Amino acid sequence: MACSELRTDVLSGRQSIIAIGRSLRQGAVRSDPILSAESDPFAEGCESETPGEVWALRDPGTAANAPGWRMRVVPNRFPIAGATVGGQAGAAGAVEDSELFPGLAFGGCHEVVIECPDLRTRLRDLTVGELADVLGAWRDRTAAVAAMQRYRSVAIFRNEGFSAGASLAHCHSQILATEHVPALLLERHRRVEDYRRRTGRCLVSDLLAAERASGRRVICEADGVAVWCPFAARTAWHVRFLPLQAGVFGEASGELLTSLAEALQHLCGALSQQLGERFPFNLTVVQPALDDADAFPWFVELTPRITCQAGWELLTDIDVIPVAPEACAERLRKTLSGDQSWLVR
Repeated sequence: MACSELRTDVLSGRQSIIAIGRSLRQGAVRSDPILSAESDPFAEGCESETPGEVWALRDPGTAANAPGWRMRVVPNRFPIAGATVGGQAGAAGAVEDSELFPGLAFGGCHEVVIECPDLRTRLRDLTVGELADVLGAWRDRTAAVAAMQRYRSVAIFRNEGFSAGASLAHCHSQILATEHVPALLLERHRRVEDYRRRTGRCLVSDLLAAERASGRRVICEADGVAVWCPFAARTAWHVRFLPLQAGVFGEASGELLTSLAEALQHLCGALSQQLGERFPFNLTVVQPALDDADAFPWFVELTPRITCQAGWELLTDIDVIPVAPEACAERLRKTLSGDQSWLVR
């Protein structure tokens, strides 16, 4: 019987069990249902089916909320956060808040980034330039909400595939700015601050240095972006992208975003060879709270969703990973080895 190992992520405190024996069980990897492409409200010509755009890349001379765009950002019609701010009660009524029923109105700004005017459904369908524009939209909207001085955190996420939470096939991502700082982000802040107080160094930078020294989980470094499979992965084939000179995400340069877009495209291609062309995944930007934007370097996570949470995960909040990150990194390195022109830059 294969041994299992309990691992802890030093950046968040979350735990994972690397249980490679689980990869042999029947149904260990799920096939992803195909989302219908009919009645696409995000297609060019269907602008009236979304709320009015708040940001767009458009052809010269074209009007807002009309054809002629390359990318649009619109309010989410079904937002996670309520429209109220300042802790006031929303449409559901008074918020309970007591020792046994702690509650707080959850106010924020939830937007959808419609990444292309035509019906493409995968990140890999976008060109590097188009993906860099998507990253640029994330950056610009982050800067815009930070300038409002109304919100405390910004969550950026892209769900591709039904198993990753997507409800529409059209290429899109989401930006959620909130007054609330999620507990997981607060824990990241606590850990990096404690590490800096004890050592005088950056936890994220030291973690990368340790991964480089180990070499077991590093996939590549190219154009100023380090790519590796985290030691305590959240999912099988979890990949992390760390720009080496990142600064604040809302101020990221176009050159840096293009390098990141190219790394994402290459790794998505390598993962497709391992997992199949239409593997579902979440793409997320991990960044500090807006009022402490320099607390730690921002990075991007790609987490395939080829297994599901079950009773153990719900009971313990500990992820079970059936493929060791070391094995994932080795196979991805081999897959990318034929693309030396990109890796050596």
